Amino acid sequence: MKFSVMTLFPEMIDRVLNESIIGRARKKGILSVECFNIRDYTQDKHRRVDDYPFGGGGGMIMQCQPIYDCYRALTEKNANKPYTVYLSPRGNVLTQKKAKELSQLPHLAILCGHYEGVDQRILDEIVDEEISIGDYVLTGGELPACVMIDCISRMLPGVLAEESSYEEESHYNGLLEHPQYTQPRVWNGREVPELLTEGNHRLMEKWKREQSIAITKKMRPDLIRRPIPDDKRLRFMKEEDRPLYLEMATAFYNTPGVLHTIPQEHIHKTFDNILSGNPYLNAYMIQFEKKVAGYCLLSHTWSQEGGGLTVWIEELYVRPEFRGHKLADKALRELFNLYEDTACRYRLEVTEDNRIAKKIYYRLGFKGLDYQQMIKE
Repeated sequence: MKFSVMTLFPEMIDRVLNESIIGRARKKGILSVECFNIRDYTQDKHRRVDDYPFGGGGGMIMQCQPIYDCYRALTEKNANKPYTVYLSPRGNVLTQKKAKELSQLPHLAILCGHYEGVDQRILDEIVDEEISIGDYVLTGGELPACVMIDCISRMLPGVLAEESSYEEESHYNGLLEHPQYTQPRVWNGREVPELLTEGNHRLMEKWKREQSIAITKKMRPDLIRRPIPDDKRLRFMKEEDRPLYLEMATAFYNTPGVLHTIPQEHIHKTFDNILSGNPYLNAYMIQFEKKVAGYCLLSHTWSQEGGGLTVWIEELYVRPEFRGHKLADKALRELFNLYEDTACRYRLEVTEDNRIAKKIYYRLGFKGLDYQQMIKE
């Protein structure tokens, strides 16, 4: 993968990214980082790249011309137009999911701002996306550029010794990492948990997951937006589930129990929001004998009538080859257990003649409402 950085301080980028794991990956040719000094492209005899802002205000604004000429030099040097990111406090916050998406690109160009910002016209002209590394302000974009390149690069094949090295880390699966220990077994009176020394890998993996959940709930409760399944009957969706999810959701909207179809782009948008951790949305894959047998799509609302959180069961689908195992019934019972401490009410829609589904819902305690539903779109 290639990174091209437009900056006023190329030395800062090279100084950081020539070291450690990323430095070794650069030497091996797994990735390349090239820097373009914006100041080299100014037409000002004093090498100025900034000026006072129109409309007043403190500080200086980086001008369009030096950045645009720098960008043209970058694109002329490379055969294909790169995906271009501007590092800005107003951008979407960089997440592990976003880093994974960017790691799939062949070429990423990064614009580092300085002073009080960059002329909006150059952003409109060349930038595909604005990204922030956090809700704070730095003196320039060089440090964020290094952070983003490091974060993306370690997911490239060959940069780390094993893919599991990053898949088991904090944030990759929506949880913080479990505690880690090494030799000696006893240090300063503190012992390594005995279970980790006994060699039972099944119990060790169970312990790691339980610890990750407990630490996330304690240290970052904001990450626990959705009840965490045990990965047996229900599990969270992953990016690699996208093709199968699209197939199942499309099939769901072509079943007799659904009155109308929906645009395909709605399904893609929903999946993107599921993975982004949208607090109003939740979804699980339903598993049977370690195979994906279906999915359940949920949404969250607040009900004053019910006195708390209402979970809407928007879609529940079991693939034809897995029907007959009571998976819909079992999945709903597990959902009730997951939401036991947070939800006060569950709601769903069912067509009048869908007798099989209604039989399941009545058996689980659902009852009909006297309301007539209305919508406006």
